[in-house]
Amino acid sequence: MKVTSETQKITKTAVDMAWKRRAKHHRLIVRDKECKGLALIVNATSMVWSYAYRPRGTDPASGKRWPNRTLTLGNPATLSPDDARNEAQRARGQAATGSDPLKEKKAKLAADQKSRSTTFDRLLPDYEKAFPRRRKMRGSGLPSKTYVANEVAQVRLALAELHASKGAAGDLTPATIRKWLDNGGGGGNGRARFGALSRFLDWCHDAGHIASNPCGLIARSRRPKGHQARSHFLRAVDLARLWKAAEELQEPVWRDIARFMIALPCRRGEAASLDWAHLDLGAAEWRQPGKLTKNGEPHRLHLHSLALNILEFRRRAAPMTEPGGDILKAEAILAKASPRSGLVFPGPKAGKKIDTFTNIKTMLMEKTESEDGDGEALIGWTWHDFRRSFASALGEAGVPEAVADAILNHRQAATRGGVLGVYQRSSRWPEQVKAMELWGRLLEDALEGKKADGAVVPMVRAG
Repeated sequence: MKVTSETQKITKTAVDMAWKRRAKHHRLIVRDKECKGLALIVNATSMVWSYAYRPRGTDPASGKRWPNRTLTLGNPATLSPDDARNEAQRARGQAATGSDPLKEKKAKLAADQKSRSTTFDRLLPDYEKAFPRRRKMRGSGLPSKTYVANEVAQVRLALAELHASKGAAGDLTPATIRKWLDNGGGGGNGRARFGALSRFLDWCHDAGHIASNPCGLIARSRRPKGHQARSHFLRAVDLARLWKAAEELQEPVWRDIARFMIALPCRRGEAASLDWAHLDLGAAEWRQPGKLTKNGEPHRLHLHSLALNILEFRRRAAPMTEPGGDILKAEAILAKASPRSGLVFPGPKAGKKIDTFTNIKTMLMEKTESEDGDGEALIGWTWHDFRRSFASALGEAGVPEAVADAILNHRQAATRGGVLGVYQRSSRWPEQVKAMELWGRLLEDALEGKKADGAVVPMVRAG
């Protein structure tokens, strides 16, 4: 390629004339007479402004001055000759202070490129793929598809309210989040939305997309407040209504798991994860491994007769085949032992853990209406209310709170937390067994209609 170099004061006319002189396989370099180092580079199809400079200082390895460097400033379509001189003077000032304009420009270009590749709308699909493999922050196991979908939906709504969906992850600041919260960000679901956003930004930080989680820099006093602790609990007659309504559920396994959670004060995730390997029906015990409990500690529950009856239904419903693969006949099923492993309450279709508790609850509420349609459905309850109902009934019967807390596996309860929780390691198992038997008899009384007035059924029988 032929290169021609000349020096003159570069004006708009000089730029136009240089463009007319362009030719194939030829490069024209027009150096500016007024600004040393500034030049207009004219190629066959393009023109650019360039600035040549020498960084300040010496190379510590060789002891010699740094070689000249060339910085591209732009082109005549975006920079006039005067603008190009101003940019060159700015670069000269940077070099004079010891910085390197070319290195800084490359760093800025790299940062801009990374910023464009780490926008929230690009990162969110990756988060959605990674989230199902992350262990729960509470409880055990992996999150369900429904939980993942709800979590990602909350993040998406939060980003939309922040007008940050298409913005770079690194551009979201604590100030922006504070303004969002001050303006009622998240609405009635503010705590859930803020929490979901914070967990997403934690993932962004772990993946190296942002330097820190801006939600973590929000003072706790500014964060959305959670709902007040629920105080609702169900009377024994209400639990009996739900027990009977479960008979009408479409799938037998839905009926059984609903009744199991009424019979035993367990969490719904614990019931869904119950494996035959965790049961000792001979000893009437459910031995939960630590990996399945909320506090990570092994736990034991006594099985009263109602709970054992439910497990008997599940034992008969569990599939069993001969070594050759043939299904056993009915009389063999009745005589068989419990399975050694496998879910006690497998989903009716996929055979996996049940995750349709919301749908089951909705159906139960609908089916608690009286047959003639004059009664009211039993609504406004949650699955966790069953545990609260259990504890309330035990309290009415005079069962010590420490025993109830031990059955509920509450590590941080007033009776099991702090110094007492460290030194007092007794599980009071004999008392737990008695309390669970009382609870079973309470439910049996309610199912038999012995307390039709709706009063709290005493946990201690006369005589």
